Amino acid sequence: MSDDVFFSLRARAYELAESGRFKDWFKVADALQAEGFVSALIQRLDRDPLAVMMITRCCLQARA
Repeated sequence: MSDDVFFSLRARAYELAESGRFKDWFKVADALQAEGFVSALIQRLDRDPLAVMMITRCCLQARA
């Protein structure tokens, strides 16, 4: 799979996190799956602890 698709997944994850509708990365990942993103790409992002921390932080800040 191309990196462009992965980067669009990551960008969408941040958009969802900043919306304030999600509590943490795991809920964002569920939403990405529901939107039809490939599981392998979601798992690739899940294996990046810094990205997971930052997305969760965005969720928390958006909900504050």
